[in-house]
Amino acid sequence: MSRRKPEIVIFVAPRDNAEKYLNVLRDELTKRGWRILQVVKLGSNVDENALASCDFVLTLGGDGTILYASREVDNYGKPILGVNLGRIGLLTELSPQEFLENIEDIERGNYTVIEAMKIVARKSGKTLSPVLNEYALITSKPGKIIGLQVFVDDEFIVKVLCDGLIISTPIGSTSYALSAGGAVVSDLMEAIILVPIAPLYRAMYPLVVPPQLTIRIRIEEGWADALLIADGRIVGKVSCGEEVEITKADEKTRFIRLQHPLSRIRRVMSLVDLSVRGRRS
Repeated sequence: MSRRKPEIVIFVAPRDNAEKYLNVLRDELTKRGWRILQVVKLGSNVDENALASCDFVLTLGGDGTILYASREVDNYGKPILGVNLGRIGLLTELSPQEFLENIEDIERGNYTVIEAMKIVARKSGKTLSPVLNEYALITSKPGKIIGLQVFVDDEFIVKVLCDGLIISTPIGSTSYALSAGGAVVSDLMEAIILVPIAPLYRAMYPLVVPPQLTIRIRIEEGWADALLIADGRIVGKVSCGEEVEITKADEKTRFIRLQHPLSRIRRVMSLVDLSVRGRRS
């Protein structure tokens, strides 16, 4: 008895190479009997019926495309399979060639699905949208530092003057947090990672805490206000005297994995000479 071919929704990055690959891929998948329920260009409306009935979501682009798709699909519990058409693509799973090489395994369901934790922030009694990578509190005035008090489960940890603070998930540890000097944390585990940005006198070191704990950050009086960034998007201003609370979210993002669970970390370790990679992409 033959297995039913996948029914999918495709998210496409606004890039010329993504559009070209989509045209080639659409022909190939149609010939194989796949059903493409919708092609979503970033910023366009998503068909909720298509998301509800698809088997999985295919993203064509880089990490930004996956972050966008995760905000749309998490409520439907659909896994994401990322095809990297960006420069780095640490959240993606396969290159375009690898996708075609593994297409029969994908059709047979010969893959694993992992669940990546997300975190959620609350400010002034309002709950914000959960993030897959990180929140960042950064100075609202370039060249001026912010003062932060950091509490974990109401236990005061540190007061620090800095350019900002990153609060990351394990899957986000290879992004902004890594650039700021944080550790690479496997997405096989759950944790919350705090990484200061340019702390004065190294008054704070990167910190990894269990996911069930609550992080609370207070903006100190007398220093600059802060901007709250959620997965690269400015979502609000945090004035002196205000607080932001961050906890593990109930929502998770599901990913299709065909490679070894630690292959993503191996890719991080092999990222050298990015300027050359950028010119070739």
